[in-house]
Amino acid sequence: MTRVKQFTFPIKKGVLSLINEKFEGKTVLHYEGNNLKKEYVIYLIYYIVKMTDAKEEEDVIEVVNLNSKILRKNFVDRYKPYLSYLEEINLIWLPRYYSVGNHSNMYAFTDKYYELEKGYINFKINDIILLKKVNSSNKEYDKEQLKKKRYCKKVRNHLVKSFNSNLEMDIVGATNEVSTFNARKYGVNIRVVHEYEAKKWKYSINNKTDNRLHTNITKTNNKLLKYITYENKKLSEVDIKTSQPLLMYVILKNIFDDSMNNESTIFLEKKLGVELLEKIKSNGIDFEELDNFGDVILNKDLYNYLVNLVETKKDSNNEYYYIDRSVKPNENVYFNSKRDLIKSCMMRALYNGIGPEITLIKNQFKSIFNVANLINKHKKISDSKSNLSHVLQSFEAHILLDLIAKDISIKYKDIPLFSKHDSLITYKSSIDEVRDFTQKQFKIYTGIDATNSFVVKNDSFS
Repeated sequence: MTRVKQFTFPIKKGVLSLINEKFEGKTVLHYEGNNLKKEYVIYLIYYIVKMTDAKEEEDVIEVVNLNSKILRKNFVDRYKPYLSYLEEINLIWLPRYYSVGNHSNMYAFTDKYYELEKGYINFKINDIILLKKVNSSNKEYDKEQLKKKRYCKKVRNHLVKSFNSNLEMDIVGATNEVSTFNARKYGVNIRVVHEYEAKKWKYSINNKTDNRLHTNITKTNNKLLKYITYENKKLSEVDIKTSQPLLMYVILKNIFDDSMNNESTIFLEKKLGVELLEKIKSNGIDFEELDNFGDVILNKDLYNYLVNLVETKKDSNNEYYYIDRSVKPNENVYFNSKRDLIKSCMMRALYNGIGPEITLIKNQFKSIFNVANLINKHKKISDSKSNLSHVLQSFEAHILLDLIAKDISIKYKDIPLFSKHDSLITYKSSIDEVRDFTQKQFKIYTGIDATNSFVVKNDSFS
C-alpha cells in the first residue's frame, strides 16, 4: 500500500479557535443537509490564504479567484457547502460574482477574519482523501512556481541569484514590527516574514502586464526592509524620482527626436508597433511644452511645480482630499499634504483618471496628455488595464532590469543585486558607486541625462 505524504500547514490562532467553537469539539458538523468535516473547513481557509493575491498597500482588498474546476481538482467535488458555511460565519465574502460563463467567483476575507487573534499554529491533516487532494494540489502548485522561477533565472538571473541563505531577515524584530500593524495588514505581512524565515523564495515575471520582477522583496512592507541583510551587511537602494513621468518624457523624446537612436528607440518600435507609432507621430507634440516638462522633471520637482498651479480641496479638518469618481458611491481620498495628493493625481492623469484636479494637470501639458490618451485608447496591447501603464512599466523594466542591472552585475561581481519595482538594491557600502554607474548607463540607453533623478534612499533599509 502506497504511503500518503503527510501535510502540516500554519493556520491563524483565532481561526482555529473559532472553528473549534463552531464544531463544539466534534470533527463533523451538520450544515444545510451536508456533513462538513472540520479538517476540510480549516484547510479551505488555508487554501484561500495561499492562493490570495497578497497586497501590502493600504485599503487594497486581497482577493482570490476560485472556480468550480479549481475547487474540484484541489479541494473536494462538493465544495459549495463549505464556501457557503465560511460566508455564513462571516469569514469570507464575494467582492465580485459572475453568474454566467467560465469566470471565477472572486472571494475575499472579511474584516472579522483579519480581527481574529494573531499568531499561527501548525495544523496537521489526517483525512486520507483530503491528503491525496492536497498532495496533488501542492505538486501542481510547486510545478507552476518552479516554472516561473526557471523563467526568471533564464532572463534575469542577475537579479534572482542572490536569493539564497545569505539573504536574511531579523525575524524577531520584524515580527514585533508586524504586531503593531492593523489587523488586515498583519495577515499579509506576517506571511512575508514567515517566507524569509523558511527561505521560501518566490520570483515571477508577467510579460503581458508590467514585465517587472516580482519577488519576496517587492512585496516586503517598507517598514520591514530595515530588518533585511545580506551576509549580515546592511543594504540600501537607488531609486528613480518621479519615475513614471520621467519615463513618459524619455519615451516622447525618443519618438519625436529624430536624432535619437539607442536601445530605447528599438524597444519602442517593437512595443508600440508601426500603427500606433504612426498615430503618435502624426498627432504631433508641442516641443516647447515637452522641453519644459523634461526640465521640470530632470532639474526641479514636478509635484511641487504643480502644487502652485492646481487647485485642490480641503475639508473642515484642513486635510487635503479628492473625490474618487471611479467607485460608486464616490469616496473622498485623503492625503497628508497637497504634494502627496498631486502625486496621486498625476498617476491617475496618465492612466485615464477623472476629476477636476486631473483636468487641471492635463491642461498644464496638453500635447503630452493627448499622446497619453492616444496610447490608452489604442486597441488593447497587453493584459494590463491600461496600455500606457503597460508601456511605461515594461519600458522601465527593460532599461533598468534587463540592461542596467545586468551591466551592474557584470561590473560588480562580488555584490548582491535585487530590485524593488523602480529601484535597485545592494550593499550600503557599494550604493553610491552603483548609483553613479546607473546614471551613466541610463544616459547611454535612453539618450537622456537624468543624473538628478537617481537618488540613494538610505532611510529605507536602516
